[in-house]
Amino acid sequence: MRIPRTQKAQMLPLKPASAGFTLVEVLIALVVFSIGILAVFAMQISAINQNAGARMQSEATGVAVHTMERLIVAPYDHEDLSEDAADNPHQQLIGPYRVQWNVTTPAIGDPVYDGIPVKMIALTVDSDNRNARPVTLSFIKGQGL
Repeated sequence: MRIPRTQKAQMLPLKPASAGFTLVEVLIALVVFSIGILAVFAMQISAINQNAGARMQSEATGVAVHTMERLIVAPYDHEDLSEDAADNPHQQLIGPYRVQWNVTTPAIGDPVYDGIPVKMIALTVDSDNRNARPVTLSFIKGQGL
């Protein structure tokens, strides 16, 4: 028994119209993926810079606290606590950090400190690194401290 040709064509399974991806679809997917990867790289670079800035801020704060504590325990007439204009600002390099402090005494007739021997210390720590921000501390040292 012979099957006519028209019936034979109807029995074969039909191929779907789109069996894969076109080249345009693959290129669009690559562009979208590339943009996402570039965004991840940009976030990684930003995170590295922020981490470096935080580390330098912590180190600068430690240097500032250490220097201020050294000035606090120094005798009242120590050379690092000189308020002479020739000595101010006092400067010191500690690693990559530049430490500067000014020592002043209150003006004569100051209603708050009138007759009380005190020295006001304003200390700043900074660096040439672009990720570092300056740290500033201040303290009022009395003669009895």
